[in-house]
Parts: sequence; C-alpha cells; structure tokens
Amino acid sequence: MKIIAMQRHLSNVEKIRRDFQAQTPFHYVVIDDFLEFEEAERLLHEFPAVDRDSWIDVNMAHQRKKWARPAVDGSAAEGFFVEANSPEMRSLLSDITGLEGLLADPELEGAGYHQILDGGFLNIHVDFNRLSNGLDRRLNLLVYLNRGWKPEFGGNLELWDRAGAERIANIEPAFNRCVLFETNEVSYHGHPVPVRTRGTTTRKSLSIYYYTKGREDISYVPNHTTIYFNTQGAIGRLRILRAGFEQRVRKYRLKLQRLIR
Repeated sequence: MKIIAMQRHLSNVEKIRRDFQAQTPFHYVVIDDFLEFEEAERLLHEFPAVDRDSWIDVNMAHQRKKWARPAVDGSAAEGFFVEANSPEMRSLLSDITGLEGLLADPELEGAGYHQILDGGFLNIHVDFNRLSNGLDRRLNLLVYLNRGWKPEFGGNLELWDRAGAERIANIEPAFNRCVLFETNEVSYHGHPVPVRTRGTTTRKSLSIYYYTKGREDISYVPNHTTIYFNTQGAIGRLRILRAGFEQRVRKYRLKLQRLIR
C-alpha cells in the first residue's frame, strides 16, 4: 500500500492548486488526510522517542527543546521519504505549485523526523536558501503526527508577513495534516508559542524539502543560513535569552563529561 494518499490528491489537484496559488505574500496550502489512514497510524506508532544516542540536539537561542533524526532504515518513515522524493510526487508538487524541475535531496539535510518536547518553541524565521551543492530551496512539506492535539497545547505553525508585521496563518499541527509552502526571502514561519503538554505528549512531524537548479522568481540572494524574527516582544526576547543560556550550560556539561572520561 502507498503511504501518501496519491490518488486522493490527484483527484483533488485543481482545488489544492487554487488554494496554494491564492495565498500571499507567499504561497501555501493545508492538506488534511495527507497520508493513507493506516499508514499514518503506523508512522505514529513507530515514531521514536527522543534519546541522546539517536537524536540530534538542535537546541539554540531561537529554538528550544527541538530534536531531529534521520529516518530509520526499514521503517514506515523511510518509506514515506522514498515516496515523497519520487518522480510521481515531485510531478504532483509541480502541478500544484507551478515549479518545474523540482529536485529531491536524498541526504534530507535539515529534514527527517522532528520532535518538540514540552516547553519547546521555534521562533519565526526564513530557512537557509541553498544547499552546499548550489541547489536552491523552493518548497517545504511538513506532515504532522499529533493525535488528539488540543488548542491549549500551543505549538501551532504560524506563517507571517514580515513587511506588514502580521500573522497570516495559525495552523494547528493536527494528526495527518500536511502543510506545503514555498520557500523564499519572505516565507517567514515557525511556532513561537511554546508547546505546553505537561509531559503528556510531544509535537511530532516529518519534514522534507525540495530544490531547483537556479531560480528566476526573485533576484539573486547570496547564500544565507536561517534568519530569525522575534514576534513575541519582550517575552520572546526573554525566551531567547533563556534558551541560549540553557544551550551554553549543556555544552559546558558535555565538555566536562568528556574530560572526566
């Protein structure tokens, strides 16, 4: 059985395309029931818990309690990424977005499993714009695997118009929900409101990105890493300071442990 519900999306492609193209200042669309129902359940069942041996600590000042991990060989997640990178899927995405020549990143740089623990957040940002091989980043595809997510848990994906200092979308990370959006110099996004689950669950997602060889939709921009934007005022600045301090403490502890060994 396919993991991604391709036939359902192909039959609905005109509406998905209209919804995507209608959004400004950058294009995006929310697609519910993105995966086949049984496969979504299997992905959630297999979703690994965070541990320091197999997960990557990506915490820093602008992102707190965030962990990342490549797909596990032989898992449903590995199958998902194979399908998401397939010519069939990239053709569908081209049909939706109008972007021709979409390329996969088999190394899944920055992509894969993502998991946010209680108290974690990711400040509003635009992503790195280019791989080290020169390919331009064009699309983000996120799939959420959070069954029973409640509004009081926070952690909603926010999309922002920085020019107008205005939030344009506030998307709950609901189970089997996909968010597809273009990546450029104005595609600001994140979840700056911390996750508040009191340890009952975590915010789980699968992320994959698509590229092209060159782009003509915007003027040339030199290579850059992630660019952050605080939308939470004084509270946001305090969170940034706290997260940065916590990360420095963790680094010092790790250095000390290595010296003791």
